[in-house]
Amino acid sequence: MGEFLKFFNEKVKDYPMHLEIYYSRIMDWCINIWKSGSGKNGGDLMIANAQSRDMELCFAKAQVKLKEWLLENQGGY
Repeated sequence: MGEFLKFFNEKVKDYPMHLEIYYSRIMDWCINIWKSGSGKNGGDLMIANAQSRDMELCFAKAQVKLKEWLLENQGGY
């Protein structure tokens, strides 16, 4: 979790993004990453999401998905 949050904190300086992190017994751990102002009508665009029963796995999945998105859409990270 710490590695992901550190990476996200570094990248948010260059790319306007925000996180939603939540847990419920129904949905397990969920992380959504939004790019601010990039959706329809200037709204936010979801660029990555991850879900898992295991907290550490969920954060690892979110980091991989964010890095893949940055590579594909921003030319790297």
